[in-house]
Amino acid sequence: MTPAALKKWLKAVDEPHVIMGYGSLMNADSRHRHSNIPHHGIAVSVLGFERAWVTRSLPEKQTYVGAYQQADAWLNAQLVPSHLDPSIQQREQDYRFTRVSEAQLCLPYDAEVNETLASWLSERDLWICETLDIHPATNDFPVNQSYIDTCLAGCLELGGEAAAREFIHSTKAWNHPRVNDRSSPNYPRAARVSAAQHTIIDGLLREYGY
Repeated sequence: MTPAALKKWLKAVDEPHVIMGYGSLMNADSRHRHSNIPHHGIAVSVLGFERAWVTRSLPEKQTYVGAYQQADAWLNAQLVPSHLDPSIQQREQDYRFTRVSEAQLCLPYDAEVNETLASWLSERDLWICETLDIHPATNDFPVNQSYIDTCLAGCLELGGEAAAREFIHSTKAWNHPRVNDRSSPNYPRAARVSAAQHTIIDGLLREYGY
């Protein structure tokens, strides 16, 4: 990100809160169409939290990634401006909004951009969606491919294959029941994912043995 691009991004944002999006919130299409969040994300790493396939949605009968506190862990995410309105709170109903400190954030840009962004973040409330209850996926609450696709397509859009690899590498509990629902997504906030992105996602998952 260049200083000019950051300046343009900051000018468009008036939300007082910033969520560390580390799952489907990493996907711009899913954010925009299902939660009315128009902004592009900004890449960030969050220290002190581990991501895993452990968030069970009882009403939706499936399992999502979640984050829980772990001192030596990290996860890649995106800065997502938000008003924490009912739409986003409904989307994240299986999580609690937990405050994140600026010291837990690693910004991957040059010194000028990092300094400007850190100053802006110091004036915002920073949150991560922490899993309420940890439950590994089961046959009754599987992981749907449309959700995996939504997360990894968001990584590809912002950070390319490197970001998708970071997501896979820093996420635990990949040995889970999975449903291939691409033709008719069970995930209610599924993004529109291209055939080219599907090919890359499938290749990466095969490479990692998932």
